[in-house]
Amino acid sequence: MKMIKVKYFAFIKDITGKEEETLDLNCNTIDCIIKFLSEKYGRKMEEILKNGINGVKVTILVNGKISHTVADGDEVAIFPPPAGGELVKSKFDLLKEIRKFRENAPPEAGSLVVYLGFVKGIVDGHRVYELRYEAYEDYTIRRLKEIEDELMKKYHDVVKIKIIHVISNMKPGDDVLLIMCMGRGRKDSIKAVEEAVELVKNTTGIWKLEIRDDGEFWVVAGNTRVKRIND
Repeated sequence: MKMIKVKYFAFIKDITGKEEETLDLNCNTIDCIIKFLSEKYGRKMEEILKNGINGVKVTILVNGKISHTVADGDEVAIFPPPAGGELVKSKFDLLKEIRKFRENAPPEAGSLVVYLGFVKGIVDGHRVYELRYEAYEDYTIRRLKEIEDELMKKYHDVVKIKIIHVISNMKPGDDVLLIMCMGRGRKDSIKAVEEAVELVKNTTGIWKLEIRDDGEFWVVAGNTRVKRIND
């Protein structure tokens, strides 16, 4: 038997009713775990694990990586593609962050490009009351650093880049994503920031629950909305 910690995110968590649990299993593969969870949580869980929901597939990671096998003590995370460096648990001071980044400019830098993402008040004609962010933190922190490193290597004129994302309950107008890029010139910095936005939204473990006047929706797979599952 093996002790496996399983963590659930976004609409997977709605089915299980818990964020994580430790299972005592005689399993060596992810397929075995899928079968066990399908039997434990029923047809809805089985359908989502195998086929996704509304065209959105789920991802299963073992210790933060793709693997088809599991061992005693492993951590398995089950989540949809994200909506979504540095994670912060509260609001950041925009001007302070930009000033701090700018003050540490190396002598070869000559440009600073900034992207700021903030919470919308209207989506699809409906009023948004709140966004509740959550993250697979260990994976996401590592992935944000990988994005920064990847872009530094890809764009030779980029000399410094930083990504900040808030994980908290946010209201319309609140700042949630800040990407700053410094370069020798502007062209590579602009391209790097544009690519960073897409990578953060599509390759990190960050999701948001959108609380609106017409219900609650998980925002996953970049900008896909899945109505929250209620028993």
